[in-house]
Amino acid sequence: MDETTVQVYSVLFVAITVVLVYTARFFGRRRARRRLQRQLAGIDQIPLWITQGIESSMPLHLSFGATGVGGDQTPAALAEAEFFHHVIGRAKASDISPIVTMSAPATVPLGQDLLRRAWPQGNSFSRVQWYPPDLAYAGAVAASAAAEEPAAHIMAGRFGAELALMLESADRRGQPSLAVSERLDGQAVAYAMADHVLIGEELFAAPSAVSEDGGGRADAVILDVWRGLIILGATVLLMLEFSKQLPLLSWPLVAAVAAVLIVLGAFAYRRR
Repeated sequence: MDETTVQVYSVLFVAITVVLVYTARFFGRRRARRRLQRQLAGIDQIPLWITQGIESSMPLHLSFGATGVGGDQTPAALAEAEFFHHVIGRAKASDISPIVTMSAPATVPLGQDLLRRAWPQGNSFSRVQWYPPDLAYAGAVAASAAAEEPAAHIMAGRFGAELALMLESADRRGQPSLAVSERLDGQAVAYAMADHVLIGEELFAAPSAVSEDGGGRADAVILDVWRGLIILGATVLLMLEFSKQLPLLSWPLVAAVAAVLIVLGAFAYRRR
């Protein structure tokens, strides 16, 4: 596939996505009831953590990890900032600002702007804390958790094996946690040690799950539509390739097996 064809397909993908997003937002606002969404593990605990923090005057700890702004990390950084923005917005009734930590210097202005927009009380820039990366970051976050006693830790960013130290410290102090990492080793630690974990593209669906805005939920619906189409396309291509390897199979049999797989996948998704 030459470069021109790739560019054409990219433009078509973006155009179709924009049309679908605005169409979903239009119909989403016209509906009074909440749109049915995919359930994300741990997201339903965030309002409870916020309530406990408000009642006990304990802050939330939101961590970007080593996520930087610039290059291929930018989309994830913006998704994490949007996620944190909605979390902070729901905690506005608290007397104490959340703590936002990161180890990438370029992310500091993003964290400051995040609190400036989402925390109307102001004077919260001191709550944005930068620490050196890797083990130094984990040690500083653990020390901060001991001093500040956060109500919960929400760690959505770029973490490595040092995430284990932060989660172990939180668990030792009885502080609940939700974690997701852009790195495979950090994701493995999050899956094994965090109280709740997001996996893969669930990071990009998390903002809409926390938001009370219908537009955000519409964006999540479009994300799920593309997700389903990609899974469907991959299944069809796999069956076509499989049929070439076994020429004795008839096309009706291949189509029947594909249909059964799609139905089972859709049923499992709905059950989830």
